[in-house]
Order: sequence, then structure tokens, then C-alpha cells
Amino acid sequence: MRNFKLNYLFEILKSSAKPLNIIYPIPILQLLIFSQSKHDLNSFISALIFSFLFYPAVNIWNHVNDVEEDILGGKYNVFAECNVVKIVGIAISIILYLTSLAFLIKNNISLFLYIICFLVTWLYSDKLFFGRIMKRFKDNYITELLSFIIFYPSFTLLIWTFFDYINIKSLAVALTVLFFILFGVFIKDLRDISGDERAGLKTLGVVFNPNDLIRFALTCIILYYISIAIFTSLGIYNIYTIIAILPIILTIYSIIIIGRRDWIISIETITHFKRILLSNMISIALLIITGFLSQP
Repeated sequence: MRNFKLNYLFEILKSSAKPLNIIYPIPILQLLIFSQSKHDLNSFISALIFSFLFYPAVNIWNHVNDVEEDILGGKYNVFAECNVVKIVGIAISIILYLTSLAFLIKNNISLFLYIICFLVTWLYSDKLFFGRIMKRFKDNYITELLSFIIFYPSFTLLIWTFFDYINIKSLAVALTVLFFILFGVFIKDLRDISGDERAGLKTLGVVFNPNDLIRFALTCIILYYISIAIFTSLGIYNIYTIIAILPIILTIYSIIIIGRRDWIISIETITHFKRILLSNMISIALLIITGFLSQP
């Protein structure tokens, strides 16, 4: 431990919150489920503690395994400092994964969902254990995309079990959240293309051109709004939830402008991307607020 400096621990803590996520460090998903299910404050606190143990483990584990890609992409990664830092990171990640189990609602469904979430997040990043004999999920665009499609609905349902039994509304919320997340999934790889190409990876950003990824992302956010409209019309979401669709007006306007600029991120279109991001956050905030207002 002679090579381990105190500032390394600070950098590890910072890495646990990168990238920003609707699970951690901003508990948007937990608030959404809290608003749409039973309004039990104790359940919310338990779900929050569980999430704030589980997801930092996910992030740290991902950064530990991303040293090579980050170096090639010119990004700082504290775990590239020395093997001691990497070992500490692995230990912290494993401890957080295991500690989160103590706050898990003890029933067969929640445990099953936990196992799914753990396996997906572990194998998504792993280059040190199973990754020695098989490619990690994030190295190929098919398993990369499947990881998100499996993880987010599973984690949404897992958090739901802190509040209530799995029901039709929980499945609706899981699908809405998935479309919301997929918008960011298709955008995120755009900034990592150079590092991924040098590392020989076949990620979404490497396989698809940026224009396609932008179109996929914008399609997903439209599906997010459509899901709210459909589930509200079916009576699964409360009628007040329809308010959360209002930001689609600004989103559609921005999509039209971006389409006219050949689906690229440029000086002319960056403002419209920012407007879409703002619209997304306003919509999810309205979804949470209307959820609280619609229940006794």
C-alpha cells in the first residue's frame, strides 16, 4: 500500500459517480418509482441506500476495466496509476456489490432481479476474470445494446419491489424508462469513438456512423413520449400524467431542424440537442410530479 496516495481515494470516489446517471448520483429513477407506486418514505430510503451502494460498484468496476481504452482515448483514469490502486478499486467494487445485498428486499423476485442486474453489469465491463476467456459485453455493439435493454427494465422492477409487488404499472414504467435511457445510450458512444477504434472494439460508435446513432436516439425519445401517451390512454398511468408529454412540442421542432442539417452535431444544431436534453428532463420531472399529485 506504499504506492497508494490519499488523493487516489478521492479520485476513486469521483469515478463512482461517473458518468452521471438517473440512478446515481441523481436519484431520478427512485423518485419516479416512488411517485408512481406506494408513497412509502421508508421504502424510498431503503431503495435509495441500496441504489447508492449498488451503482457506485457498477461505475468503479467499469472504470477499473477501462484503463486501456481511456489511455488510448486520452482520458484520465485513476486506476492506471498503479496496480495497488486497481486492486483497491476492485475490492471497493466487490464490497459495495455485497453490501447492497443487505438492503435488498428479501423475496425471490427481488433476488432474481438482483442477480440479473449484477451479472449484466459485471460481464458488461469484465476483462479481468471471465473477460480472460470471453469478450466483455461492452466490446461488441450487440451485447452492449442488449446489456442496457436487459439491465434498465430489470433494475427498475427491482427498485419497484421495495415499494410494491410487480404489476402492470411497474412493467409500463420499466418500458418508459428504457426508451428514456436508450436516447442517452445511442449518444454516449459518440465521444468514445477514437479510443474504441484504437482498442479494436466494435461498439455502437464504431459500427454505426454518427448520423445513424443520432437518428436512433431521437427515435427512442419519441417512443418514450408515445409510451406515456399509450399507458395514460389505457388507464395504467393517471390522466394527469399526460402533462409529461408537453415537452414533445419543443423536441419535435428540434428534431425537424436537426434533420434538415443532415442529422449531425454541429455549431448550428448543438443548441437544438441541448433543448432536447432539457425537454427530456422537464418531461421526467413532470412525470414524477404528476405521479405524486395523482395519488392520495
